[in-house]
Amino acid sequence: MNNLVDAKHTLMLSETGGGEPARLVMSLLTTTRQIDAACATMLSRHGLSEGLFAALLAVHASPGITPGALASQILVTRATVTGLVDGLTKRGLLERAADPTDRRSQTLHATGAGGTLVQELSAVYATWMEQLTTGISNHQRNAAFEMLDTVQRNVRRGEES
Repeated sequence: MNNLVDAKHTLMLSETGGGEPARLVMSLLTTTRQIDAACATMLSRHGLSEGLFAALLAVHASPGITPGALASQILVTRATVTGLVDGLTKRGLLERAADPTDRRSQTLHATGAGGTLVQELSAVYATWMEQLTTGISNHQRNAAFEMLDTVQRNVRRGEES
């Protein structure tokens, strides 16, 4: 349990005084970075980034979504959505269509290939998440949920002040 904090976060700890609360936060950041990196590696095997996959998932779940609504849903800018949609469209995973209620807008739809990829990757993701949590008891999981809920509430409080 001594290696929960990577080198970058260890440096941050040493500069901030590094008590146990700070060590917990740095451990969370290190773990998040490791999960993100593993996720990126897994998705890259399928020619996707996390952003591309998130966009594809959202369009698959909400056929006819507009680019603006997609940006809001996956928490990116409209400019970012344009690039994601362009990339998915070029790969034949998404299609654009005219919005029947607003000629100035477009709607987005997953193609058959896009839907198939979502189904394949959803199964891969489910297996991967099971592997990540192997050996974690229900008690530990519930304690982790409670801890993360508290941290998220504290983050929101900090943003409000």
